[in-house]
Amino acid sequence: MGRLYPIKRLIDRVPAVQTATSGPQASGQRARILSAALDLIATHGVEGMTMRQLAAACGLNIATLYHYVGSKSELLGAIVAERHYDEGLRTVSLPVDPGLPPRDRCRQFFVALATRSLGELLVWRLLIGESVRGDAVALAEARRLSALLEGAVDRWLGDLFPELGDDRSAATAVVSGQLLAVFLEALLMGDDPGRLDRRADALATVVFPS
Repeated sequence: MGRLYPIKRLIDRVPAVQTATSGPQASGQRARILSAALDLIATHGVEGMTMRQLAAACGLNIATLYHYVGSKSELLGAIVAERHYDEGLRTVSLPVDPGLPPRDRCRQFFVALATRSLGELLVWRLLIGESVRGDAVALAEARRLSALLEGAVDRWLGDLFPELGDDRSAATAVVSGQLLAVFLEALLMGDDPGRLDRRADALATVVFPS
């Protein structure tokens, strides 16, 4: 037994291995990994990015990385899930003045909605780009988020525009389509400070023609 004592003493000095997938510190680490993954995938695409690149970007070894992220195929869904769009779209309110005339209210609504949505442009660029490349996860997430966004638009229109009545499906489709157009224009043509106002004006004229 005497020979085993030094070994036991050495083992006792080794820090206990912490569970990598639970607790506040682990949540912060996972969020950091997914943020780095978003940047790498946006630059290289899902196929072009490697898990070794991601590990290096996060300052982790590859074995530790796999404790937080099971595989590269899970990254897209995990990146979207980390941003909690489902909850956000259900609870977010937009700064729209209910005392404005309908057309002015519509302009204000669309500018507020599009401005907030453009804050997630990197995620949409990722989903759109990978969908075009045929990535099944990206396509499924893009479809799911588009449907979720359209449902939120319908709710906002119901709350903010009682003038539309119960049948506002046409207005919902027009607003949702214009919002996706804003994403595509931002991705393809870059920043244009006046573009959003022009789209808001056109949208308000279509939804409230008189």
